[in-house]
Amino acid sequence: RSDKMKIKYFSICLVGMVVIGMLVLGQSWNVTFCKRSADSDNKATRITGFEQKENPKSLPIIYGITSTYKRHVQIAELTRLSQTLMHVPAFHWILTEDSDSKTNLVADFLSQSRLNYTHLFIKNNSSLGIVKDLNTRNNALRWIRENIPPSKDAIVYFMDDDNTYSLRVFEEIRKTKRGCAWPVGLAGGLLHEGPTECKDGKALQWKARWWPQRTVPIDMAGFAVHVKVLFENPTANFTDRPDLESGFLESLGFNRDNIEVNCCKDVLAWHTQTKTPVIVE
Repeated sequence: RSDKMKIKYFSICLVGMVVIGMLVLGQSWNVTFCKRSADSDNKATRITGFEQKENPKSLPIIYGITSTYKRHVQIAELTRLSQTLMHVPAFHWILTEDSDSKTNLVADFLSQSRLNYTHLFIKNNSSLGIVKDLNTRNNALRWIRENIPPSKDAIVYFMDDDNTYSLRVFEEIRKTKRGCAWPVGLAGGLLHEGPTECKDGKALQWKARWWPQRTVPIDMAGFAVHVKVLFENPTANFTDRPDLESGFLESLGFNRDNIEVNCCKDVLAWHTQTKTPVIVE
């Protein structure tokens, strides 16, 4: 009888361990642990993170480009943005630092973000010219042209680290065939700036207060371009001019008449800005 009891207790313990193991595995089936690889030629670090289960291969990938620089709120703002990006399938974050080298602060943040990312760096010439983050944006464009095949179904979107984004804006981004635009909230001195009336994928009316004569009066958060257009225009970059966004879109051949507009009634991105904190210690 003693031997039978031992066998019974052993069987119960074994079943319990199997059940616990299945529960643990069930929570981790959808996760791929981060693997780091260095891209020394492009001064980039590339990471493969979460595999979202709603990430079908048929979705075009979105390359989100974010310029960032050292300040008290940097990691707070990157954290807020990354929490949104964690819910976006088929997304690759290109984070480009305004720095002479990769900082440990940003590198550590990215390594814990569980996002697919590439970490770049280049120093901006902030004391010269009009645009403070010219080099960082163009550095990301260079990386795309050097690392992404022209035939890849992918879309580029520029994301400031202090902006606010609805998850719905990424659905609009994936509709981009060549170049697409939508209104941006709290931009250009208005509640929203950009296309306000559209039909059949074209803008019928635009709203802009600052320099309304711009070729495409839009905020950086209000447009996306397909990578094939970047390869069709290999010298197109951001240039040092006040209408930064419009100038870039012009260099890609876009204007108010030919840029795609499918969403003009809903605001899905906002040009929010964080107040600089007063630090006493």
